[in-house]
Amino acid sequence: MKIVILAGETSGDNYGALLIKNIRVLSPDVFIAGTGGSRMREKLNLFIEGLPYGKMGFSGVFGNLPLFYRSFRKIKKEVERLKPDIVVFIDNPGFNLKMARALGRKFSCCYYIPPKIWAHNYGRIRTIKEYIRAVIPVFDFEEEIYRKEGVPCRWFGHPAVDLLLKVQAEKVEKHHDGGKVPVVGLLPGSRQEEIASLLPAFIHIANLLKQKIQFEIMLSAADSDIRRSEEFILKKHGVKLNIIEGPPYKVIDNSDLLLAACGTVNLEVALAGKPLLVFYKTSVLNYVLAKMMVKLKLFSPVNLLYGKKIVPEYIQNFSYARVVDDCLDILNRGELYARQTESFRTFRSKTGDGGVSARAAELILGLAK
Repeated sequence: MKIVILAGETSGDNYGALLIKNIRVLSPDVFIAGTGGSRMREKLNLFIEGLPYGKMGFSGVFGNLPLFYRSFRKIKKEVERLKPDIVVFIDNPGFNLKMARALGRKFSCCYYIPPKIWAHNYGRIRTIKEYIRAVIPVFDFEEEIYRKEGVPCRWFGHPAVDLLLKVQAEKVEKHHDGGKVPVVGLLPGSRQEEIASLLPAFIHIANLLKQKIQFEIMLSAADSDIRRSEEFILKKHGVKLNIIEGPPYKVIDNSDLLLAACGTVNLEVALAGKPLLVFYKTSVLNYVLAKMMVKLKLFSPVNLLYGKKIVPEYIQNFSYARVVDDCLDILNRGELYARQTESFRTFRSKTGDGGVSARAAELILGLAK
């Protein structure tokens, strides 16, 4: 049996690696090829080179259009050569939906973590209905949307739970002993565009906060490339910080407060029961275009799951004074701290109990057979 898995972001790489691991538990001899990052590369029989990894926003994509088209042709040709029993798309809808249109009539296709059609561009449902055999969404409310559209759909929970359980089993290394000085963790994202926009904002927030309270800082870097970008920005601002390279769990586990880019990592922080503030900041062009397309009042996946604002969201042009006030509230265990910690006690009921990757692997193997 041959399976191709196509992912293009850090979160997709994490979930893809877990999916591959669980597929091999059920079917050890299966041949798996695909795209993704370093974690998937380690587990694949064949890594298909060329996909621009970790690009975000309209400027990030349009600035790399020739590279995207070259990689599209190369990956399509390689998949057609392999003749897989099933193609699994993970997130990354701009690239993967185009690939689904190219491959969907030739091969069985499944979408794991499908496009957020409920947030923007609902018209993508036409492509999904025509070319995708089944979808495995990560939010429970998505199941009803796809079933109403006649798309076979199974919701098993959010794979972020699987990642957290894996980390807990491996015992995260402690970097501080819970002393008197609180720790603020910075999670500025896993893509270059996020880092360039958010890390300077986080540095400014930290400088303002230091005028009010003593604290330590831990900065997460998804990989060596992101670390180099962060070091460049820190040097530019004349700042030295403790950078922890790799998955964000050491930073999450050792922090009393997290400042985080809007995205999947918000779920991982909430699942760990840690209070956080969520940020979205990008170029003016990206923000204007996104505002025209995205029809959401809430942005963080934590707030989307609750249907209300549990976690403060700071979008594009926000008040730094307000951010500092909210930081102080959490670090002094005020009202905002109490609201978040109380909500996070039941957060697992919103995301499932784990085993998501194993059940997704079972479904995908069934479709392939």
